[in-house]
Amino acid sequence: MDSRREGAMKYLIGDTREQIATIGDGTVSLVATSPPFIQLRSYLPADHPMKHAEIGSEPDPATFIDTLLALTAEWGRVLAPWGSIAIELGDTFAGSGGAGGDYLAGGMREGQQQFAGSAAKDAWPRPKCLALIPQLYAIALAYGINPLTGQPSPAGQWLVRNVVVWHRPNPAVGALGDKFRPSTSYIVVATRSPKRWFDLTAVRSAASPNLTPRQGRKEIDNPDRRTSTEGTGDNPAGAPPLDTWLDHHDTWTLTTQPSKLSHYAMWPAKLAERLVLSMCPAEVCAICGEPRRRVEGKAEYVQTQATSNPSSRGLTSGVNGPGSDPSFKYGRADRVAPTLGWTDCEHGPDNYIPGTVLDPFAGSGTTCLVAEYHGRNSIGIDIDARNADMVPARREEVRRTLNPTHITPITGQIGMEW
Repeated sequence: MDSRREGAMKYLIGDTREQIATIGDGTVSLVATSPPFIQLRSYLPADHPMKHAEIGSEPDPATFIDTLLALTAEWGRVLAPWGSIAIELGDTFAGSGGAGGDYLAGGMREGQQQFAGSAAKDAWPRPKCLALIPQLYAIALAYGINPLTGQPSPAGQWLVRNVVVWHRPNPAVGALGDKFRPSTSYIVVATRSPKRWFDLTAVRSAASPNLTPRQGRKEIDNPDRRTSTEGTGDNPAGAPPLDTWLDHHDTWTLTTQPSKLSHYAMWPAKLAERLVLSMCPAEVCAICGEPRRRVEGKAEYVQTQATSNPSSRGLTSGVNGPGSDPSFKYGRADRVAPTLGWTDCEHGPDNYIPGTVLDPFAGSGTTCLVAEYHGRNSIGIDIDARNADMVPARREEVRRTLNPTHITPITGQIGMEW
């Protein structure tokens, strides 16, 4: 039995705009979610009583951005002053339509309507052109306007800290025509505070012991030289090139993960984990609302790979970098800062409670379940009651992913509300 402290999870069923109104001001540490993408997928059957409230069916990009900004205003209301949002958005080609339901005929969710396709009108770009929804949303946050209408945003201005590219090396093939194989969506990370809570140390990963930066550069420049995760299959021409050519900095390469559950757009647990650990504190003062922050000592560099080959030199010289140390003339090193402790406010340790993650489009609950696993509280909202039924099975999938040795089911605290 896993003895870790676990968070409490609440799952609310209904229109996300109505349900979020029940959440108190400043009570959420992190909003991490993937809203429905415009004109790509309809999740509810045509006769569903909440069909009129389904987001993603807006007639044009400007209206969709208005919807997102109205939602963002509410996310900002419930967010703590030091909190962050991480919003994943994909894009749509003008003049094309999505598949409709989570699965087409023969799938696990039949009977859902299909989008006829975005209209080739003045409100859209020319047919075959990307609508650039993720970029428009990021611009709207940074400048406080809807860039397609020029109208002020109800969410105001935010600090856009990252636009992370989520690269899937195993995307669906789909129709290609005269474009590269789409494999990306974008996670807009933003905050209203220049002193937001952020813990980079919690999500640092060790350098690969098998790849020097010079070797990595060659593999990026010449994909034929690398061991590809995408494979070539049986096609003698090889797999079509993806539209992602880098795997460092703000690009996260995380494969979609197989699941037996009938939900199309589930995040990988590892993606949600990276967001939760870096932007949701484990402890927050229930009295003053201040999160505990990591206190680190002086950073040092620890060599992780040595080589005697001068052409494989992995690090360049720098005033404060490992390259200035002769012991790192060749090889690789990680920057390691020891954790000395955690900050305390004046109200004492007995008043600390877990941070809270909100996913206003919770689906099968992956983000909330990752938060639960790591001792954070969470609130999930979804318009489709069928998704709440998947939570127990998804919990087991998430735990096996985050802890491959997990065997014994752990019953988390979950409240279902309709």
